[in-house]
Amino acid sequence: MADLHHSNSEIISLQEYACSLDLSTLPRILEIHSGVYFQGSVYEISGNECCLSTGELIKIIHVELRKVVCENLGNECKFDLSLNYSGNFKLIPDTFPYTSVEEIVKSVDTEKQDSELITFQSLTDIIVNQAVIGKGEPITIMSTELREGLMYANCIVDGDSEQIQVTLPFLLKGQFYECEDDKLYTLKDIIKSKTLTTRKVKVAETKGICMPKHFNGALILSPVYEIQAIMHFRKDVVKMPSTLEVDVRDVTEEQKDVTFIKPLSLTDILNQPHEKFPTMVEILDAPEEQPPFKGEWFHSLRVGTVLKVYKKQLMKKVLVTSMSSKVSQHFLISVDYQGTFRRRPREFGTAFDLCNSISQGDPLNVVVTKDCMWNGDELSSLSVGDHLVAMFRTTKQVASDGVLQDIDVLVCNKIPEDEDENENETVMLPLYLEGRFVEDVHDTKRYKILEICDKFKLPFQVKATSKDPSLPTDSLMSFPAIKLEEIIEVPALVVGFLESPSECFSIPVEWMTMSVHLLEVCPAEDCGSRNAASLEELTDSMYYYLRKCSTPSVCPPPRPPKRPNRSIRLPAPAPVRNRCPSPVPDAEQHQLPLPPKGAPVRLKPNLTIEEEAFPPSLRKPFLTSSVYTAPNEYTKAQKGKTKKASKIPEVTEELDDNSDHDYEQIEEGFSLMALHKMNTWSF
Repeated sequence: MADLHHSNSEIISLQEYACSLDLSTLPRILEIHSGVYFQGSVYEISGNECCLSTGELIKIIHVELRKVVCENLGNECKFDLSLNYSGNFKLIPDTFPYTSVEEIVKSVDTEKQDSELITFQSLTDIIVNQAVIGKGEPITIMSTELREGLMYANCIVDGDSEQIQVTLPFLLKGQFYECEDDKLYTLKDIIKSKTLTTRKVKVAETKGICMPKHFNGALILSPVYEIQAIMHFRKDVVKMPSTLEVDVRDVTEEQKDVTFIKPLSLTDILNQPHEKFPTMVEILDAPEEQPPFKGEWFHSLRVGTVLKVYKKQLMKKVLVTSMSSKVSQHFLISVDYQGTFRRRPREFGTAFDLCNSISQGDPLNVVVTKDCMWNGDELSSLSVGDHLVAMFRTTKQVASDGVLQDIDVLVCNKIPEDEDENENETVMLPLYLEGRFVEDVHDTKRYKILEICDKFKLPFQVKATSKDPSLPTDSLMSFPAIKLEEIIEVPALVVGFLESPSECFSIPVEWMTMSVHLLEVCPAEDCGSRNAASLEELTDSMYYYLRKCSTPSVCPPPRPPKRPNRSIRLPAPAPVRNRCPSPVPDAEQHQLPLPPKGAPVRLKPNLTIEEEAFPPSLRKPFLTSSVYTAPNEYTKAQKGKTKKASKIPEVTEELDDNSDHDYEQIEEGFSLMALHKMNTWSF
């Protein structure tokens, strides 16, 4: 029991209650009453805000001594005293008088008389049972007893020659003062007594030990306890110091049947052992985030709804997207889906995509539907209609403009169009090659979803050929094709509503935030047959979230190789007289070629050679720059046509080694007529 002096209706401070609490009676239920509240009765406890409202119930489950605060009444200095302090203390007598023996007895804990005997003296003589106790003689209370309905104190009086025993009634009036005695108390004695923690003490004189200054004078020793309690709607145990300025009342007997609701997250339910399932939970906080599924069950998760959790499992499903011209829809297909699928030809935009789709034991046959050509002397071009079998990836050394470079290539077998040819041609495609390849599929077998995941590499395209019989309606049957994107594994709870126990659904604990209250464990039943729906439609936001969180299994496609560095030197321009001004500020001026040697030169008055050669009727406005650009090296050349490259002049400035650009080349030896035809100058 708690202290006998504290009845269930008595309101005391939390500190006083903690000091008088008998730990063997735990747990105890307290009711919060008004006190000195800081910050509107909200306390910062263990890093969490804790509101102790008037009338709230808390259940104390453990009390532990944390420290002892020592206060010097002389200089108001406070400091923590080590729990291992080995010194002794003496009581300092109170200076105020007691008016009766009963008042003296109530000032001590009579249940612990052995350690808390009190000695007092009277200012007047006391005559009891023909015995006279002189004023100032020390009187020590030894015990109390009840006689004929009245309380008495059995005392010992230290007389001049001998000790005498006397019995003093509680009702005896007078002026009594406490006497100083020589009894020593340890720190442990003081903190165990509710009375001694309110008394002034001093450090006992110890010969040879120098005491700190803040130890001198009257001291009050106050133990500080850590109280661990359970509160309504608190998931964790609340830890609070006993020094909180709040009043409490013990209501254990009145509220012994009260149930404290402990909120749990879906993860907490998932961490329950398997033998705890099935179980019943009540929703305390409904999910507030956007729904991950389009099913009706999500909108039925409201506060107060009771759910039956059948089991926990690792949800393994396939992320699926419909292949239609309209708005795409996204689904999660369980590996237990009982419908069947037939393969659909896949399309690939690069050789890199082809390489990533190769799986062991299943050759990848494709048909080229777009001409593929590139500048590689040792690599082959492809034409529309070529049949290829993608084999494996390797590295090949290719010469580009006389420089050897290592590039990644895809090795393929090219099937000849003529059936009489028995040998296949081996072609190597650079991974950066862009084209159009369509899978050549002759497989008419119908597959289960689990067979596709085990045999083929995702992403994969299929057509649903038969519905899952467990579904009322199978949305996959309405699409011409669907794309299986990736396999998703997430822990989930198989849950159902009480009003419709036959319908189950999966709640992925990582996708939803919801707090519940554990009600009870249901009778054991076979939950193995309880499975959620094998097909659920995702919302667009959830689909994009999954794609964002998915870990890419392949590297990004490679870039084309850089062109080798070149040293190009341009000829220095010769000085020219009467150059025409450039139509563009700061543009480079070019000298026009002179007439052949010996040819007559006829000029109109005030006309230059340029003006004579190009009269105003033939002049055209300036359109482009004066530099002729050679075709980009990555531009696809037309089949069967070649163009002789002009001689590249030398350039005095070196090109940057880290540049990824193709630089234009300046053609040499253009005639005036060529410049005119190109519309590059206006004279």
